[in-house]
Amino acid sequence: MGADLMWKYANASVRGTSHAKTDKPCQDFSLCRTFAASGAQEVLLAAASDGAGSASRSEEGSELACTMFADALERHFGRGGRIEQLTREFCEAWLSRFQRAVRARAAKAGCRSREFACTFLAAVVSGDTAVFIQIGDGAIVFSEKEDDYMWAFWPQQGEYENMTYFATQSSAKKVLQHSLHAGRQYGEIAVFTDGLQRLALHYQTRSAHAPFFRPFFSVLRRLEAADQSRYGDSLHAFLDSGRVNERTDDDKTLVLASRLAPPEGTP
Repeated sequence: MGADLMWKYANASVRGTSHAKTDKPCQDFSLCRTFAASGAQEVLLAAASDGAGSASRSEEGSELACTMFADALERHFGRGGRIEQLTREFCEAWLSRFQRAVRARAAKAGCRSREFACTFLAAVVSGDTAVFIQIGDGAIVFSEKEDDYMWAFWPQQGEYENMTYFATQSSAKKVLQHSLHAGRQYGEIAVFTDGLQRLALHYQTRSAHAPFFRPFFSVLRRLEAADQSRYGDSLHAFLDSGRVNERTDDDKTLVLASRLAPPEGTP
């Protein structure tokens, strides 16, 4: 993989059929963007958040978590910061600011912070360095070479089945997962919320399900930059398709990014 290849990416968040039946909004949120870091390196951020279905304002919480983290990175890289400096302490400082912002919104709305409950996942990748952050379920999947997919953290499960952890809870810093990898060039990244876990992960072997990811990345590698928004529309349509909704009625988010060149001879 050439280190000078630019990232191609797309993301979509789609309301689940269970929320459609009860006229609830999609409580997931996602974003994917790049930053210019020192040394003219391109830094990718792929982030997703899943709002708790039982929380009345969780769609606000999920959007706030992603946008506040993106803003923190923009300030960091704008000041000449490096990706290696995205330490656990950096992430905990962002988490504290996020929780303060949630408390302020909750006070204004006359409700508790837990009404904004949401998970959080983020992959930050540049050159041969990557940082992965996760609170709750969902997963981050990456590859160093074509079709060799691995997960960063297995989805977190709470004390009881079908429960997880949220970025809004007081113990969030304790359950925050953070890892920094240097000296390895990750060519492809996928971030997804728990609505896709059973499709994208193989639970018996605790592995990423390569046949799920392979078609997405095969198209993304060949994509022209001008076609990224159209690919995002196709991704949205897939997540809202009957074959996906037959497998899950939850909100679904998928973020995809690739900097691998298409195989030689590929049209």
